[in-house]
Amino acid sequence: MFMMIKGMIATFIVLLACIGISKAAFGVDISSAASLAEFQCMKGQSVSFVSIRCYRSVGSVDPACAGSVKAAHAAGIPDVSVYLFPCFKCGNPENQVVTLANYLKSNGLNVSMIWLDIEGPGTYWGSNQATNQNFIGALAAGGAKLGYKIGVYTSASQWSPIVGSWSGLSSLPVWYAHYDNTQNFNDFKPFGGWSHPYAKQFADGPAVCGVGADHNYRP
Repeated sequence: MFMMIKGMIATFIVLLACIGISKAAFGVDISSAASLAEFQCMKGQSVSFVSIRCYRSVGSVDPACAGSVKAAHAAGIPDVSVYLFPCFKCGNPENQVVTLANYLKSNGLNVSMIWLDIEGPGTYWGSNQATNQNFIGALAAGGAKLGYKIGVYTSASQWSPIVGSWSGLSSLPVWYAHYDNTQNFNDFKPFGGWSHPYAKQFADGPAVCGVGADHNYRP
């Protein structure tokens, strides 16, 4: 009886440990085409989520996006999202989201999220923060109206010069960049109204399975 109870206690402790410990997820984001074989290789290296550029800062969809999204799904990557790099100088943010949505639908692409890539103050954005806020807000609202989950990719150093202290999108998940090669959120400091991040881009390489990629962490 004693040995049985002892065994039951040991099993219970193991179960508690399994419940309390969750394996962190490793993912990549890419801005160039990737093949089925390359995504299969990535899956073999424990890549569980991927984000693929699908709209470019020049104001057009990325023609390589559809093939990469389909290949990622075919390889069995559990979570496939896309990101939109806005073209501020092109104007009409709503149309940019509609263009991307039409591309996704016409190619039969299922994605978990559309991420808005907000970076490059002074290069990709205007000097008027209120105007930038309105533009980004319109992107997010347009995507949500079309039925897509929207998230924001940025960092405190990029966000603040572009939109100031604006917190208008704090209800959306934030994926932040900080290249400290550390897979945790211990470095995160609140900004833009966000108090807890969704994901972290912790390194800008090296390539994974021969594909140029940034490295990302998600708990």
